[in-house]
Amino acid sequence: MYDSLLKIRAKVQSALGNKIKLYFLDDPKLIQMSSLPCVSIVPIRTDINVADTARDEYRYTIDVYLIINALTELNKVKKEMVGMKFLTTLMEEKKTTGALKENTILYALRNDMKIDTNWYVENVSSIDYSVRVRSEQAVTLESWARLTVVRIITR
Repeated sequence: MYDSLLKIRAKVQSALGNKIKLYFLDDPKLIQMSSLPCVSIVPIRTDINVADTARDEYRYTIDVYLIINALTELNKVKKEMVGMKFLTTLMEEKKTTGALKENTILYALRNDMKIDTNWYVENVSSIDYSVRVRSEQAVTLESWARLTVVRIITR
């Protein structure tokens, strides 16, 4: 799982670059507001299946979070949910043709789904949006994409 987290982080970092201050592995429960916006690559689950007589199939469920400070987004755009433009733009913005823009998280995950030999992103199943209270004074806006990574490994 850990190697998959590193590979996913590298793909997302390559696409977003300096638009993001920090790239975390796992969910930063206590987060400094000065480190936002950030991306967090969170392991959810590992399923192991027999692929054949000599190999196992590992299916990793991973969430890729985009986290921003809700307070800095107040009143930026009238009549919109706070931070909605920033979150949707970096997560899943499309060109006028309908194709994903290259500097989005969804593009980073879906453009080249092969990670290595017998190792690939199988699917990005959903994108969710939410407001989260992380501590007494920290309110963040978050979007996350859930994906499945498959790796076939010889026993």
